Amino acid sequence: MKKRPLNFLKPIAIASAVCLFFAMTSCKQATRFAQVKYTATQVNYWLDSSTTDSFIFQFYSPQVDDVKKPYQLVSYILDTAGNYLNPVHPDTLAIAKDTLINLTGPVVLGNNYLTKKAIKAVISTDSGKKRDYDYLVFTPKILASNQHLVYAIGLVKNGQLINYADSDTQDIDSNPSPPAKM
Repeated sequence: MKKRPLNFLKPIAIASAVCLFFAMTSCKQATRFAQVKYTATQVNYWLDSSTTDSFIFQFYSPQVDDVKKPYQLVSYILDTAGNYLNPVHPDTLAIAKDTLINLTGPVVLGNNYLTKKAIKAVISTDSGKKRDYDYLVFTPKILASNQHLVYAIGLVKNGQLINYADSDTQDIDSNPSPPAKM
């Protein structure tokens, strides 16, 4: 009977695969999302149009192959007839002060939207007067009820958050769609 030489390659390959599997499944994966800003100039341009109805936000990655780059948002504008006003060139929301948020756990990613009425409520006082602001800030968060990623909307002037809550407006979040209907 002929002796076969010992082959260490197969056991080493199996052990490596098992170690790699445990290493990949034992680490928590964190997806990076940027806190983003929508400038007053961009927002007011769309609010001044009588045909603007709502703002649709989609996730945007400036560099897909770089996992260190966070997700941002782009904004499409829907008119009252349901047509897009900027389908070829959506507004890109810039990163606010390089603020990054690492979210872990289950999360549902989808479009988010805000109505024109909701944005006007944030930037206007009870008397209907437009507040002086530099930009809207969108801070990502996961809803505990259904794990949808939404954005808390803030108002910023000179680097400071403005409390926009008044008698008819409380804190406003973007609305995930689906399940929300526009």
